[in-house]
Amino acid sequence: MIKLSVHRSISTLLVMLLSASTVAAGDWPQILGPTRDGHAVGETIPAWTSPPTVRWRVPCGAGYAGVAVAKGNVLLWHRLDDKEVLDCIASADSRQLWQASFAAIYRGGVDADRGPRSVPVIDRNQVYVYGAAGDMHAVSLTDGSNVWSRELRAEHDAEDGYFGAGSTPIVVGDLLIAAIGGRNSAGLIAIDTRDGKTRWTAVDEAASYASPVTMQVNEETRVVAVLGLTTVMVDPVNGKIVQRFDFGRRGPTVNAATPLVDGVQLFVTASYGIGCRMLDMSSDPPKDLWARRDVINSQYVTPVRHRDFMYAISGREDMGDAELLCVRWSDGQVAWRRPNFGTSHLIASGDRVLAQGTKGRLVLIAAESKEYRELAGVDLPEGTYRSLPALADGVLFCRRTISATEGELIALELNP
Repeated sequence: MIKLSVHRSISTLLVMLLSASTVAAGDWPQILGPTRDGHAVGETIPAWTSPPTVRWRVPCGAGYAGVAVAKGNVLLWHRLDDKEVLDCIASADSRQLWQASFAAIYRGGVDADRGPRSVPVIDRNQVYVYGAAGDMHAVSLTDGSNVWSRELRAEHDAEDGYFGAGSTPIVVGDLLIAAIGGRNSAGLIAIDTRDGKTRWTAVDEAASYASPVTMQVNEETRVVAVLGLTTVMVDPVNGKIVQRFDFGRRGPTVNAATPLVDGVQLFVTASYGIGCRMLDMSSDPPKDLWARRDVINSQYVTPVRHRDFMYAISGREDMGDAELLCVRWSDGQVAWRRPNFGTSHLIASGDRVLAQGTKGRLVLIAAESKEYRELAGVDLPEGTYRSLPALADGVLFCRRTISATEGELIALELNP
């Protein structure tokens, strides 16, 4: 079921779909980087022979939201007492350029940490942040002034889930599309980036912690969202469901890894006995190219791809069985495994993969299918590193958790 609140002319819709974000080379403007797949476009990571230089360290509050970076501005989204706070920090020297704050009402769930989980999204001259209770805010990148705010989960009677709201929205033209898991066909919602008004809602499905992506199918832009029990492909113009398939299972499980796209091929993975699937989304219904339960079972880490192979974390952080795998994209064949590697966020840069372990081990490995080859490694300051790292202009931004209310953002010069 689709609900539309407004109608637009065809010409306006074409302009909306074709408009592009204005971010410079070296930026990391959203979750998983410029192309939302963990690739650090244009970056090079030399193998360090001594610990990388710490450019600066900034204390922060609660939350697991990684930072976004654009034009030398680092956007840090965290919670301080009863406020969710967005700090704009100068990448060069950690100066606070501005701060925006909003009431924090999330009371917590399975995890004691009550801060935001979603990465800020920078598009043109606005920043969009999604709070742990499901409140969405648009602020000016120039000065942090509020453009609009919406209490999306409250408006649409969505449940908090195990960890609060955690999926990062995506901008497509002049629409901000978010998985909120609302009732009455409001699993997905599209909001006008300019005024915050709802343009459409769609899908009777609970939200997940995976973030939506775009893909081109039959020369049309589509948005793919992995939800609680279903993955849907929708037309971003009107929210019409173009394709859907079951993915997930009931019980204490989550879908949290963001899908990977190559043309019309879509890769999805989850843990808790779900496994992974590679599908052809141009088929009706979507066709499995391969599906396995014994290869990649990612609890929340998104794999990265280099040429014909994926590098992925399989297993669960809470079970202590996470391993690193190199898997062929085309058929799911395992090239090599690195057992007991530990849950780690992955960034692809050229022919190398950077792995930030949740326990604070930072490792650079060669993106090679023959064998695991470690090029460099270093231990980060003590803490937990569940937040996604960001790599921009040779600087890696790592956020560590010290306690349920206290953390720190660290800027490391990997390629000064």
